[in-house]
Amino acid sequence: QVAMTELLAPVLFDTMREELPEHQDQLKKINAIVVYEILKDGKLAGKWTMDFKKSPNEVYEGEPKNGAKPNCTVTMEDETFVALSAGELDPVKAFMSGKVKAKGNIMLMQKLSNVLKNANAKAKL
Repeated sequence: QVAMTELLAPVLFDTMREELPEHQDQLKKINAIVVYEILKDGKLAGKWTMDFKKSPNEVYEGEPKNGAKPNCTVTMEDETFVALSAGELDPVKAFMSGKVKAKGNIMLMQKLSNVLKNANAKAKL
C-alpha cells in the first residue's frame, strides 16, 4: 500500500475542492461524474471523484457516492497528474502517448484541464 504522504495528487484535489465555488458556472456545463485513478509506480494509490452533476459540485476521495456511474474514468501516475495540472503536459499528447488512460467520455478531460490549471496555480506545488 502506497503511503498517501508520497502522493502530490491529494493536495491538488483539496485545492480543487476549495476552488469549486469560483467555477460553478463553468463546471455546471460539464454535468458529469469523472473518476481519477492515481497510480504510484504502476499501482493504484488512490481514487478521487469529481461530481459535476450535483449542485454544488463535489470533489472527494473514493468512488462515486450512491453507486453512481462515472461518465469518464481517467487513470495516470501521480507525477503525470501533477505535470498536467501544472500545464507542463498537454492532456491530448499525454493521452496519445499512453501516459493518461481514459474510459468513457474522453472529451470531458479537455474541459477539466482548465480547472486543473487553476488548482495548480493556487496549490503552488
